[in-house]
Amino acid sequence: MGKTKILLAQLGARKHYQEPLLFHRWGILDRIYTDFYSGHSQLANSLRDPKIYKILPSLLKKILDRYEPGLENAEIIHFPKFGYQNTRKLKNALPEELSQIFVSAGQEFCQRIIQRGLGNANTIYGFNSACLELFKYAKTQNIRCILDQTFVDWSLAHQLLLEEEKRWDGWSLTPVTVNYADIQLMEREHDEQDLADHIICGSTFVKDSLIARKVDESKIFVVPLGRLKDEKSSPYQSLTKTPLERGDELRILFVGSVSLRKGIPYLLEALRQIKREIPFICKVVGSLEIKPERIVEYGDVCEFLGRIPRSQVKDLYTWADVFVLPSVSEGSAMVTYEAMSMGVPVITTKNSGSIVRDGIDGFIMSINEISSIADNLIKIYLTTINKAERRGETQQYLDDVFNESEKTLQKILIQQ
Repeated sequence: MGKTKILLAQLGARKHYQEPLLFHRWGILDRIYTDFYSGHSQLANSLRDPKIYKILPSLLKKILDRYEPGLENAEIIHFPKFGYQNTRKLKNALPEELSQIFVSAGQEFCQRIIQRGLGNANTIYGFNSACLELFKYAKTQNIRCILDQTFVDWSLAHQLLLEEEKRWDGWSLTPVTVNYADIQLMEREHDEQDLADHIICGSTFVKDSLIARKVDESKIFVVPLGRLKDEKSSPYQSLTKTPLERGDELRILFVGSVSLRKGIPYLLEALRQIKREIPFICKVVGSLEIKPERIVEYGDVCEFLGRIPRSQVKDLYTWADVFVLPSVSEGSAMVTYEAMSMGVPVITTKNSGSIVRDGIDGFIMSINEISSIADNLIKIYLTTINKAERRGETQQYLDDVFNESEKTLQKILIQQ
């Protein structure tokens, strides 16, 4: 095999375009295929001026955010009409229709790429559910295939969710079911895993789920890439005092879909446990996927904010004393990286796929542990936390992890 030349195929702006940016910097990126990319035109760049950007409607902001400055000279081919139509389908779909949309979108995306051509690529880098036909075609051309498995194996994810549905019966707006399209999606991802020469995943939780499915362990690599876009730092408040020393409440934050998958019932029940133990304020950010009566039922211990702009979420990380994500199924949750980068201690589960160090950056527990959440919230209430100092130490740790991950990925990809 000659010098590595990668064709990267990705739907959406996965992980803020981290992979294509790295490949471009390393000089191994041949081209990028995606559904929509807003580009680097003079008009687009002028609209991104902060003074103009802040007054734009949210839809236009989302469109403009589909870009990465470091990719200005990369060859990027997109299919905007396809991207628009797929976004509309997803927006209007019922939950039971989502798997079919993912299958159909992945198929069409791959066919469009094959028709357009693979350029000079000798390596295909694709993401789960959206690269099967591309991998099959690549194999006929003796082209290497690398799969980025962004989520735990489908079969385990659904097993865990079905268990949660039984445990919290009557909570979900749309209880989990398994239909024919779901099975198609699972089989599609399994075929991608089997075809791949190498599989990149963000956590050992994902890797273990693949090994349990008898995927060849030697081709699976854990590469956590949670590096965030450079943003201006926010000012800190109450940096060196505990809530007790401040004379006010523990500030608890949750960010993610308010759903059984993210473990929201465990947080809400933990809040009930500590209600008479310590004073606190809890803010929950994300789309509401549990029944309204549950929102009302726990309104005395929690404020449900729904979905809010990303800039406001960052302000909440600054506000928070602790971040809680009791998720039962993830790949490697980006919100945990965001909280860590802001110096906020994290209470999360092994299944979140985070790189949180237990007892250092926060606390790691098994899923379904209400009492552990409650106990750790009380610990943090009583512990002195200098967020500025913690942020510096944690950021160094994050940088070390990401640098090592990038070296590992580069070693896998670059072949002479």
